[in-house]
Amino acid sequence: MNTLSFRDLAEADREPTAEEHAWLRGLVKDTDPTEFTARIGRSLSAEDAGPVLTCDATGRWRAGRYIGELYRDGRVLEIRPRLGIETIAHWAGAALNVRIVPRAGEHTGSPAFIVELLAATWRSALVDASRHGPPGLRTSRLHISEHAKGRIDVAHTLRLRAAQRPQIASISRPKRIDNPIARVIVLADRILDRQLKRHDWRGDRVEEVLPRLRAEVGSRPEPPTRRELANIRYTPITLPYRRVAELSYQIARHRGLRSRATGGSTEGLLIDVAELWELFLLHCAKRAFGDGNVTHGTHLREGRPLLRSLQHHTATLGRLYPDLVIGPINHPTTIIDAKYKPLTDPRGVDRSDLYQLNAYLTAHTSEPLPRGALAYVRFPDQDDLAYAEHRGPWRTMHGHPVSFERFPITENECVAALQKLVVHPR
Repeated sequence: MNTLSFRDLAEADREPTAEEHAWLRGLVKDTDPTEFTARIGRSLSAEDAGPVLTCDATGRWRAGRYIGELYRDGRVLEIRPRLGIETIAHWAGAALNVRIVPRAGEHTGSPAFIVELLAATWRSALVDASRHGPPGLRTSRLHISEHAKGRIDVAHTLRLRAAQRPQIASISRPKRIDNPIARVIVLADRILDRQLKRHDWRGDRVEEVLPRLRAEVGSRPEPPTRRELANIRYTPITLPYRRVAELSYQIARHRGLRSRATGGSTEGLLIDVAELWELFLLHCAKRAFGDGNVTHGTHLREGRPLLRSLQHHTATLGRLYPDLVIGPINHPTTIIDAKYKPLTDPRGVDRSDLYQLNAYLTAHTSEPLPRGALAYVRFPDQDDLAYAEHRGPWRTMHGHPVSFERFPITENECVAALQKLVVHPR
């Protein structure tokens, strides 16, 4: 099989042929990264998808921030982690609070590691969702008998009496585990178990939950459609199962687990490394300052708006969602935005990132002013200081101190770097 390999944020390992150039153009044109990306957790980076590949004016291709494989027309696009499987495994393990064993990836390449990472993500989501029990959904059931079982169906009962039938129509809403969520979970479990080829990957909680689901839906249930999953009405108790169902649906469709690239449609699975970097920084910040002093941007849905309507006071446009807020939300000490991209000249700081950070800081103008920082990755092969670092620290027009920092990729060193950057939350 023809495989073209990249490292993320880097060029291909070899010069593509003319046929491969055409194939890459078609792949990029027809591929929406969001359809092939497995969400590791809640993050703001994942909501702003980037390109899988880009091609400059000279015709040189460069991979984006994703790792994984895409299959199409008998060819494979492989994107390996430039920081190594061990580093990505550690970031993901910190984000999910689980231990991810990358040994399979070390021996057989990144596809096996992607399966390990996918299994760890799926297992973590299922354990979290099943804390309050299996995925039971209430469904309406009509009863016609001499006794009511649930809410009386007045209209149906009147029709029965008009037909001289002395019965009552009632509707109950029992919880049923035989539903699309349970079916897709069982299917995903079968595929992961077949791919991992070891018996200790599920963990105690998943081993406890799966037998009950299999007893309700069988070991080989009919796969649900995307529409069935989209039409599910989740309650606050069952809402965590939405993420499990979406991830299980990807796995059930063999997305990312194919061994051959067949047909003209694109298949595969991608992992967003920018998402992992953001979640890893979040983990390190909580270690550095404590959970109560760190707020993730995904919890700021009621944040300050960019614009307010002059005519309709309740109407707003745009929201400010920084990745990390250190200190009180209304008067933070530091605002940090994670950036999984190189900080090197001549590229330097992207203008959009600079405007974004300035907008976050401008929302807080009371003294003492918060510090702002863009948190880049300290890539081992990029040691030269960029202009933004060499001439820093900086200051906004309102007086906010701003810095552009490259943080270590290992946990203890990253925690120490964050503590050095941030004075101490009030």
